Amino acid sequence: MTQSPKIIIVGSGIIGASIALACQDLNADILVLEQGTSGGVASGNSFGWINASFAESPAYYGLRLEAIEGFRNLGLRLDLKDSLRWQGTLWWEGAGADFDAQWTKMLLNGYAAKLLNKNEVLALEPNLADAPEKAILTHKEGAASAQETAKSILRHVSLNGGKLIELCTVTGVRSRYGRLCGVKTDIGDFDCDMLVLATGAQAQSGLDGLDWSLPMANKAGMVLQTNRLPQFLNHTLMTSDVHFRQNANGSLTAGEIFGGDFNPVANPNTLATQTLERIQAQLKNVETMTLVDVKVGQRPVPKDGFPVIGALNELDGLFTAVMHSGVTLGPFVGELLAAQMLLGSKSALLADFSPARFEV
Repeated sequence: MTQSPKIIIVGSGIIGASIALACQDLNADILVLEQGTSGGVASGNSFGWINASFAESPAYYGLRLEAIEGFRNLGLRLDLKDSLRWQGTLWWEGAGADFDAQWTKMLLNGYAAKLLNKNEVLALEPNLADAPEKAILTHKEGAASAQETAKSILRHVSLNGGKLIELCTVTGVRSRYGRLCGVKTDIGDFDCDMLVLATGAQAQSGLDGLDWSLPMANKAGMVLQTNRLPQFLNHTLMTSDVHFRQNANGSLTAGEIFGGDFNPVANPNTLATQTLERIQAQLKNVETMTLVDVKVGQRPVPKDGFPVIGALNELDGLFTAVMHSGVTLGPFVGELLAAQMLLGSKSALLADFSPARFEV
């Protein structure tokens, strides 16, 4: 009997967890190493919007569109009803020419979207105090608690023989004759046949024995969580000054607008309180909200803004997967990368996102 390939994934966020699951599905022996605790850092700081509304190239749009269905399939497989909702999105973050440009782009892409007037918005969200004059409805989109989703995936992997080691820092790689053969960590060395670096914002950090590191343009961001409330919100709302959604348990997840830059010297609690006040001002007939959690973290953004997925030429058996919009892409990218690693099947959807564009 052929021995199962041993694969180590560094990073237990939604990207690393999804790769672990997909590789295990192809009969690999899985070990996930996490510097912190299960679920990763970036996933815990993510707003969790699953969408293809914003994509800076046709190739990126195509990848994200397919990824939405990949996430739907994962949700059904693992019964993620507690951490995943397909409530659709109402978008009016932009105004004037910016709004028109976004609507035109969606039409050209053939994206499932509808232009609504104020009365139509209020019919869908009757608890809005002052609905916008127009908004874009994208009813196939969803949102997930990325960290909880990652934990659910890892539980499934563990139940099927995979292993997770938390509080383990990878310090270097081991190789023999140009072929990767293991990793060095602060708790000892581990052998493997293949290694995936799914380290998010830490991807720019070098490792002993590896010359390559990914140039990053990480962006700080804030996400807050409220107390649990009766269900009153039907969609993810991308408004002109804040985006927010209601979770399955009644709590709200919210953050600053995507178009803005988070002020890294701002007091997080003050900013979170102001954000909550802006949300409350947009609503009526809703109980007073209180803050339960405020997180400030780094969004992992490769230097050119696009995902970096695939083999690193420096060593055979070495791969990476780092991207913003990791929540949208995670489950589907896991499947594509696993097929590349274990079956030699290179998807055309990943052609524009190879690490080779950063390698010299």
